[in-house]
Amino acid sequence: MGKMHSDNGRVGAWLSVAICVALAGCAVDNAVDGEAPLALSVKALSAACGGVPGANPFSEISSYELVVHDQDGKLRGRLSASKSGNSLTIDKVPAGSGMQLTLIGKVGGKAKWFARRSGQKIVKNTTTPFDLTLMSVESFTCVEPSSGQATNVLFPSVTAIAGGRVLITGGFRTSKTTGDETILSAPSDEAWIFDPNTGELRKPTNNTRLAKPRAAHSAIFLPKSNRVLIVGGAEKMTVDAKKGGPPTWRVSDGVGITYEIFDVASETFISPESSTLTHAVKRVFPNLMALSDDYVVALGGAQWPAPTVASGGDLTTYMNSSLYDPTAGENGAFISVGASLPLNTPRGGAALAFLGTTQTGGSKYLVWGGDSETDTLHAEVFSESPTAGDGLFNAGYVVSGDITSIDGGLYFPTLTPIGSGKDGKDPTVQFLSVGGVRHHKGAWAPPRAEDVYVVTVNEAKKRITTKRIGGLGAGVYMHSASLTDNKHVLISGGFSAWGTPASFTLRVYDIAKGTFSTPTASASFIKRGGHAAQLLNNDCVFLFGGVTAMSDLEGSAQPVASDIYCPEHLIP
Repeated sequence: MGKMHSDNGRVGAWLSVAICVALAGCAVDNAVDGEAPLALSVKALSAACGGVPGANPFSEISSYELVVHDQDGKLRGRLSASKSGNSLTIDKVPAGSGMQLTLIGKVGGKAKWFARRSGQKIVKNTTTPFDLTLMSVESFTCVEPSSGQATNVLFPSVTAIAGGRVLITGGFRTSKTTGDETILSAPSDEAWIFDPNTGELRKPTNNTRLAKPRAAHSAIFLPKSNRVLIVGGAEKMTVDAKKGGPPTWRVSDGVGITYEIFDVASETFISPESSTLTHAVKRVFPNLMALSDDYVVALGGAQWPAPTVASGGDLTTYMNSSLYDPTAGENGAFISVGASLPLNTPRGGAALAFLGTTQTGGSKYLVWGGDSETDTLHAEVFSESPTAGDGLFNAGYVVSGDITSIDGGLYFPTLTPIGSGKDGKDPTVQFLSVGGVRHHKGAWAPPRAEDVYVVTVNEAKKRITTKRIGGLGAGVYMHSASLTDNKHVLISGGFSAWGTPASFTLRVYDIAKGTFSTPTASASFIKRGGHAAQLLNNDCVFLFGGVTAMSDLEGSAQPVASDIYCPEHLIP
């Protein structure tokens, strides 16, 4: 994939202009009670991507529209203005807290450029400054480093941090194929920070690097301490095209330093003391659950298929989760939890999603898939207890419906919350489970288009029902799923077969309609799997890394695929 991407002639171009919205000197008169003038500083990310040349929005936009919603999602106003040189005048912007501002740049009456800021406070009769970044609608905008070159990687991690920024870490840089076997190795120790508010992709201060190179790891932001906890990952993985199945790993392939910390304020990585590694477990693609006060539970990340019998201590090791205690020492540490926090089955390649809150304000999570071949433990629910850093995994939920019609445990699906509902008088929470692969009777089955479900959780009755959804068009795994506007789920990239190039592009699931569609931009999507995706603070999706084929990492290093997709359905 990197080789293909290098031929696309990416040329980054950041364009900026001061746009005056009802600002002094822009012909503003008589702002009424409940309304306010705004001062918008607008930039635009315009870059060649997928072979499509970048455009200058400020030369082609003929008119603007500012759409304002309140914190409840209610439309508060549509304010239009014609462009006059590099100035824009819009009067009487509704005031309030938690406001969402969407600026649309139109070309020939059609929305082609998009910028959004949510959760903003607009004080009546007061000029409030805002920064907005225009991005192309229903196409891909490439993001290039402000200096140097980012090397393409497989299985990196992207994590949202303070200020709407994104931390990018690790990923495999090299592959070598011999016969039917491909070895993934040379994980990266590089880190990048992307700021969608300014469009800058840069290295951390002083080019600080991970304490240990890693790929197929997980990371989670700790808001109280303004840090990121980075857990697990591998130094080597093996792909067997003849046998099929996901890339495999052994415990000896796991990263030696099982976790580390990134301090956001100082932009430095903190390596844990060797004495704190005793209770941290080597995990690949682990699941991380945020608890109160920056406590984190790490679970899963076992070898797949998850072991059903004791094998070198794996069963005992991965039957338990691990607890990160932010109060343990200066930088926090994984601590001994004794018999606490046990899982009900070892899990590898599982999916995780927030389920809701407990009566005491704790968090609940649904753990989905990554289970053994017994097919009896598709899911379990974790509930945080009132005691700091404690909780319970409950596998007493009966899973029924269409998911049980195919044999084998499900590995590497994505799980996305899609809203709430009712089961009689009982409240329910629904999720969209997409893709994954099955393991049954000692063999892997390629991804099936049938493995797409609406998953409904009824906690009162401890019942999980599954209903199959058609229209995906192909099976997929090693893909990404993003809830873009609380109304749609974007499925991006991934592999649909063993040993063949990635062919899956984009699908959009409309939650209200319950249907999939293929967006226009799918034709220019750089096909790849094993990439990372992160929803940005403007509701667009940032994609980083991934390969079309595992052999793409052979030979000389290639530029990374790093782009942003703003779906057309974001236009209000």
